[in-house]
Amino acid sequence: MPPIPGVELKNVFTLRTIADAVGIRETVEKQGIRKAVVVGGGFIGLEVAENLVLQGVKVVLVELLDQILPNFDKEIALLAEKHIREKGIEIYTSEKAVSIEGQDGSAVALITDKRKIDAEMVILSVGVKPNTQLAADAGIELGVKGSIKVNENMETSIHDIYAVGDCAENINLVTGKPAWFPMGSTANKMGRVAALNLYPKGEKESLPGVLGTTVVKLFGINAARTGLSEKDARNEGYNIVTVLVPAGDRAHYYPGAKNIITKLIVDRATHRLLGAQIIGEGVVDKPIDIAATVITLRGTVEDMSKLDLAYAPPFSSAMSTTIVAANVARNKLLGKVDGISPLELEKKLSDPALQIIDVREEAEYMTGAIPGAKNIPLKDIKKRASEIDTDKETIVVCKIGLRAYLGYLTLKGIGVKNLKILDGGVTAWPFKLE
Repeated sequence: MPPIPGVELKNVFTLRTIADAVGIRETVEKQGIRKAVVVGGGFIGLEVAENLVLQGVKVVLVELLDQILPNFDKEIALLAEKHIREKGIEIYTSEKAVSIEGQDGSAVALITDKRKIDAEMVILSVGVKPNTQLAADAGIELGVKGSIKVNENMETSIHDIYAVGDCAENINLVTGKPAWFPMGSTANKMGRVAALNLYPKGEKESLPGVLGTTVVKLFGINAARTGLSEKDARNEGYNIVTVLVPAGDRAHYYPGAKNIITKLIVDRATHRLLGAQIIGEGVVDKPIDIAATVITLRGTVEDMSKLDLAYAPPFSSAMSTTIVAANVARNKLLGKVDGISPLELEKKLSDPALQIIDVREEAEYMTGAIPGAKNIPLKDIKKRASEIDTDKETIVVCKIGLRAYLGYLTLKGIGVKNLKILDGGVTAWPFKLE
């Protein structure tokens, strides 16, 4: 519960228990709530927002950070935000909730540091912290974010006292450092380890660490992550390569096929996979679990690209999204292609020393293009080479990246020096098209 005035008013809720959920639903139904503000853009806040929309409630979402889904990299979060806005949700990021205004004892508005938002209901979903006062009072050592410090056997600093679940810390499998991942899946694994160690038969059971693997469904799209984010990896001192690869979750001609966008974070020195994030309308849990397995086994993108995965058109493309993304990463690592992320390109759009070449067909280009992009279809590049300044930094763009790669090779052949492709193409561009 954030320490702001007005949290004690009626129609102000948090969501932790089933009783909380029932209370929110009954208030919406009995009072005919038509407008609500959700404070917090994490999993719970977004899931509450979705369910309120399904009940006919107009929702405004306020997030203190500069993005929703704070555990994801920004370009993935922006793709989610773009989709959610299209579903009618107003989203304000980089905005702080200051107070809740009341009338006759009930909430009527949320006041932020930038505006007043009228609402008949306020849902506070600003995160959780470990409930560890009991352990602290007992003299047990605390760790990351105030969670209970445990070893790999789930034993605390006091012999024969164990701690598991959201109150206990973990070890990050990639970095080997203490971390805190309050997830039900992690809690259950910890519980089994502790239970076996309470009645040991032979060697002690252990949990070496976890990756913070998560998945969420939001307004018809799915998002998942595992391992280190790009930001985490850079903070840990890794020299990394990243890729952003759209592809179908099954054979493109099969009914129900949907696109997903895969991001991989790879250590440049060892080619080891450090993290992965996936978003899209298609299946994301299967490929994120594959990535989590590769990371757990300290595998490389070469290992990942050679996996013998199940294939049939209803379930996957012959070259699965996982393997396609791994191969794109291998191409980057080998210097076969250089790329630029959507975030990096968006910052450069006003640079007169930059040229963007969109190699899609004209009809595709007319449906929406990166601001400032010049349309030269792939088949016409050689005969229109005089229109391209070979000395300028050049970004090649297509729908998903394949034609951009072919255009990249062609432009390299005609002497363009400073050349990159837009990672993920127009499909992964989270900003406005023109």
